[in-house]
Amino acid sequence: MINQAKPHAAKKNQPMIHRAPWVVADASSEIYEVSQDIIEDGAVFVYEGLIRAVGKFKDVIKEFGGYPIQEHEHGVLAPALINSHCHLELSHLDLVEPGKDQTLYSDDPTLWIRDLLKARDNFSQNTIDAEKQILSNGSQVLQHMSAEGVGFVGDIGNSLASRLIGQGQSTKVCFLLELLGLAKESEAKSLVRLGEVFSDDSLDISCTAHAPYSTTPGLIQAIKNNGDRRGHIFSIHAAESRQEVEFLQTGSGDFLDFLRDRGGWDNTFKVPGMGSVHYLESLGVLNDKTICVHVVHVDHEEIETLASRKAKICLCPGSNRFLGSGKAPVTEFLTHGILPALGTDSKASNALLSIWREMRLLREDHPGLSPETVFSMATRGGAEAWGIDSELGTLEPGKQARILKVYCQGSMNSREDILEYMTTAGESVQVEWVE
Repeated sequence: MINQAKPHAAKKNQPMIHRAPWVVADASSEIYEVSQDIIEDGAVFVYEGLIRAVGKFKDVIKEFGGYPIQEHEHGVLAPALINSHCHLELSHLDLVEPGKDQTLYSDDPTLWIRDLLKARDNFSQNTIDAEKQILSNGSQVLQHMSAEGVGFVGDIGNSLASRLIGQGQSTKVCFLLELLGLAKESEAKSLVRLGEVFSDDSLDISCTAHAPYSTTPGLIQAIKNNGDRRGHIFSIHAAESRQEVEFLQTGSGDFLDFLRDRGGWDNTFKVPGMGSVHYLESLGVLNDKTICVHVVHVDHEEIETLASRKAKICLCPGSNRFLGSGKAPVTEFLTHGILPALGTDSKASNALLSIWREMRLLREDHPGLSPETVFSMATRGGAEAWGIDSELGTLEPGKQARILKVYCQGSMNSREDILEYMTTAGESVQVEWVE
């Protein structure tokens, strides 16, 4: 069933008290000691696009009783979802059959990359006005995300044109231009492109690196240093597959064969002899503005490093399941005080770009995770990863009034029932934007 977001009744700047049987102000993951929790018979007072008060209805009405009240029966008020990792420009590539969670890519991720590149090239060569169609498909996917309650998307793309996908959309998009190159010639081209982007203030975007196995250390450091000077987020695929770690540790395996076949190997890359996170740490690029995406194949020391550097993690369970990449050590992340974010990745590795579905898959892959923690990943975790937790992620005074009404009729007997439903129902969840 496809979610349909209905227009909210209240005017944007009109003061309004929104009342509901339950308000999920903060899903209260266990790694946080202080939380506003889940409020029964709760209310959110909104004015001029901002949340002004959250609490029990009886308490909110005492202070703001002169303002109109909008009742939300059979619904739960909750924060907007955050999609922390997506490639909207790949929305025209449907490499995943609907209903199929996994294909034959499990033993060789480079086989999937080859198919992806082939499909992308075929589309560009055989489609009239391919760029326009790519942007249109990306826009349609973004609209669907918005209808499912996503208020922010961290988007990664290889084409500057892809930054236009988010223009004029109700869901905010932060676009990062992805650069790569493991040979000297491709590194030089990417460094020129990096300089062009950062010298053009009209672009209002930043750059990021693709992955440790596809980007030279000098390029990774240059991108990160430029981003840090501007306070930008640096998002990088890391430790996604066993083959990636094998290549970085030994300089052999499927990735070496792939790079040679593609002309991306010139023998100048010095194999670091360590795992992905250890390697990024050696380059000095791990800090609180770094998001490591996937992070499936890491050891205990690498997790400790991520925690000590306050680096962020984004999990993509749907994509990982399709590619057979494995399951990230989520429990150990949490033990070290890291609340991961959630992302969908792209249509090339995920049949349905739904954060509701990602929560359901994460619960299936890790039955011991609490629903509170999983919902926190989809909201607070994403906001913290992208540095927008002063605006989104929880329902708190001073934050943006991006509020969802989640229909939970029949599942509202307790706070446990609510979070259990919202993290297991998947894409069947029905939502409405309140503000």
